[in-house]
Amino acid sequence: MLNPKLDIPALAAEFAKTGRIRVKDVLEPAVADAVAAEMAQLPMQVFCATGSGVAVIDPQEMAGWDRARQVELQRALAQAASRAEGFAYMGYRMTEAWQAGAPDTALGRFYSELKSQQTLDVIRRITGASTFDNVFAQATDYRPGHYLTRHLDDPKGELRKFAFVWGLTRTWDPDWGGLLQFYNDQAEPTYSYSPGFNTLDLFDVRHVHSVTLVAPFALNPRLAVSGWFVKGDPLNPMGYTHTKKG
Repeated sequence: MLNPKLDIPALAAEFAKTGRIRVKDVLEPAVADAVAAEMAQLPMQVFCATGSGVAVIDPQEMAGWDRARQVELQRALAQAASRAEGFAYMGYRMTEAWQAGAPDTALGRFYSELKSQQTLDVIRRITGASTFDNVFAQATDYRPGHYLTRHLDDPKGELRKFAFVWGLTRTWDPDWGGLLQFYNDQAEPTYSYSPGFNTLDLFDVRHVHSVTLVAPFALNPRLAVSGWFVKGDPLNPMGYTHTKKG
């Protein structure tokens, strides 16, 4: 699955500097093309934080809501996001859906390979850590108005050790938003990655980060497979720890 031309020692040296890295051309081209093509076929749902919990909504059901109900949801999302406690995006939780085994499709084979010892060993070599033994993965599709506010995935690294974003977005302009944005301890933006194709963004979960708001004029979806390399049960319900506005 992984590009055999990857220079693992060089990637490990780069990761050691900051605890984050972008790896380009990470998958064999045919694998990346096949996985990206399948993303559009997934039965994705809307995942969003309303301030009182996480809502998972079928988009066809949402389309049938009356105006008042839609406005109320947007109000709740805006209030939560204003406190840096929000997210809204389309997603398909592969780890939950495929507990009995991934399907024999491009995305299913990618997921199986992602959990394989061969892939885990490569990630261990890049990160210099062997504290994880499993994976939680979800396919994500960010459209205009979607976002993930500033947060920590697992501040103490008790379950989630390293976060990943396998980029499958063929065409993107940074003006469209959707940036993977990192912050320092003073809540100041420090570094960002624009959505890419056949890229791997890998970082220590102790990095505060966000996905910036996707602009209303974005012409393409922001597609990725994101998640964590974890220790133990990948379905442990540990959630994000959001940061207060600074």
